[in-house]
Amino acid sequence: MFASVSRSRLLPMSLPFRYFGAAAAFQVAAWGLLLYSSKTLVEFEGGLGPVFGALHLLTLGVLAMSAMGATLQLLPVATRQPVRALWAVRLLWWLYVPGTALFAGAAAAYRPDLMGAGAMMVVVALILYAVLLGKNLLGARGMKVVVAHGWAALGCLAALAATGLALVARYEHGWALDHLALRNAHLVLAAFGFMGLLAFGLSSFLLPMLAVAPPPSAAMSKTILALAVAAVVIGASGFVAAGAALGLLAVLLHVISLERSLRARLRRPLGGSFLLIRVSWACLAASLALALLMSLELAPARAPLLFGVLLVPGWLLTFLLGVLARIVPFLASVHASSGARGTPLISALTPARLLRVHGVLHLAALTCLASAVVTGEPRLALAGAAAGCAGAVAFSAFFAYVLLKVRTHGLQPPHQPATA
Repeated sequence: MFASVSRSRLLPMSLPFRYFGAAAAFQVAAWGLLLYSSKTLVEFEGGLGPVFGALHLLTLGVLAMSAMGATLQLLPVATRQPVRALWAVRLLWWLYVPGTALFAGAAAAYRPDLMGAGAMMVVVALILYAVLLGKNLLGARGMKVVVAHGWAALGCLAALAATGLALVARYEHGWALDHLALRNAHLVLAAFGFMGLLAFGLSSFLLPMLAVAPPPSAAMSKTILALAVAAVVIGASGFVAAGAALGLLAVLLHVISLERSLRARLRRPLGGSFLLIRVSWACLAASLALALLMSLELAPARAPLLFGVLLVPGWLLTFLLGVLARIVPFLASVHASSGARGTPLISALTPARLLRVHGVLHLAALTCLASAVVTGEPRLALAGAAAGCAGAVAFSAFFAYVLLKVRTHGLQPPHQPATA
């Protein structure tokens, strides 16, 4: 059904898949940099260096990169209108990829003088993305709940770009700014605001679609959105306890509504990708509970670093990898469909064993990193980074496999029956 009603609103396959491909490459680089600096991970308290660079390779290079590719491809389907400025989608990629590499590399090398150039390229790309997203949302003709999440995420994107530039100016020019307040606001706006609201909005129609299930009720989705936006605004303003409590309530309602939807699904086996998605939900709830304890001064000394592990690789990255494991073969199948060559089966584009290996390695990486932070043991951090790096390579191999299968679809000679 997706292919029949929305082919005219699909981007050329090369456009969203270049974003997904860049995200896969940045994930390998992020885990590789973390592997290089694993001895310092358990003592990380912020500031420039390899851990900071690896963090931004994940947040900018993997998470935001994939969000751009996914929303530019999927939102036109939800809003019932295509993206017409394809040149802008290409320009956005050419600005954002080198900008992210320069910013993260300069941060890892303790070069704040070079970070500014990378940050400006990233911000210009984000402005272009915001214009594309805003134009699409303005003309939206369907899925009002998803559109509302898009507008809320767009507002957070503008605010996080402003706080990010302020932080770079502090590093590069020594501006007398409240670093802790800016850093906390930037974190809330980026993770829970922009990425979180996009994840909530797309989940409300994408996960039921993949599971062939009814979507959550519009009333419940609107309630969750209102709670989530209030939590982001309050948390970014410095009222961490109230923001974390509201956010935790929004997460619990979000998970309950989606689990009710999935229980009514027609596709019974959900597969390992949905296991990753559920693990990500658990990490999100745990991160907010930990933030609440920290705000009340009831958390242990290593809680801030554990919060970061639960938030970025635990929630955001795990959720993204679970979703991409399903939508990359799905979108590839839609794009490869043609009258002459037929439509490839999604199962034929999905290397199940490779994805199982990736899932095991990624969950092992999360377990080791969390254990390393709790115990302060550098060898666990090394093991976690190594597992994460191997998992990222496996995920890149999965992406390459899908591209190869699409490229060769319909080119194989028909099967010849054996002769006696």
